[in-house]
Parts: sequence; C-alpha cells; structure tokens
Amino acid sequence: MIVKVVSPILGFEKIEEFAFDKIDDFFSSLSSGDISFTLIDPLKIRDYEFEIPPFYKKLLDFQKDDNLKAYCIVVLQNPLEESMINFLAPILINEDKKLLVQIALDEGKYKDYSIADKIKRYL
Repeated sequence: MIVKVVSPILGFEKIEEFAFDKIDDFFSSLSSGDISFTLIDPLKIRDYEFEIPPFYKKLLDFQKDDNLKAYCIVVLQNPLEESMINFLAPILINEDKKLLVQIALDEGKYKDYSIADKIKRYL
C-alpha cells in the first residue's frame, strides 16, 4: 500500500510517500526510490505503549475505529541478533486512511525505550 507522509521520518523530510509492505508477522518495509527502511511490529516482541500527542492524532485524521499501527525502525546487522531497534521514534500508520507520521518520544518519560536496543534481547 502507498502511504502519505504527514509528518516526516527524521532525516528524510523531502519524502512525501512510501510504499509499505508486510514481509511477515514481525517485519515490514517502507520504501521510496533508493530509500528503504525495515520495520518491526514492537508488540510482537515486547510490551510497548506510549501516548500519542493530539497533534499527531490530528495529522493522522485518527478516529476511534481507525486501524492505527505502530512500527519501529530496525537497523539490520549480520547476524540478525545484532540488529538494532529504535523504540524512541515509532512510525505510526493509519492503515485505513494511508497516512504516516514519525514521532519522537521523550526519553525521560519512556525510560524503558532506547534508540538502539539490540533485537537479541527479545529473541
């Protein structure tokens, strides 16, 4: 599915849309031209909750029945167990309206989340 970026991925502010594809139950990908991100569904590997600021809910045109999903960017390594997950800057996709935002969580408020957490902690 093609998703429209309504709040950019940090460092990739000029990208206005991505192709979003599920790889399997855990992993997905976002791609636009030569840029590609591997994402993981954090709920498949750990407890993961955060408050979505109203500003982002508005950008996502979020309604209570919308299918809103959170994903985290993975920096793949070889071996896979050394790959890093960014839990502090989740990607949110309103799958019903095909809208995407990335939010930066407050490190002080979400002390259990890291910007570079090794995936082997959750295997």
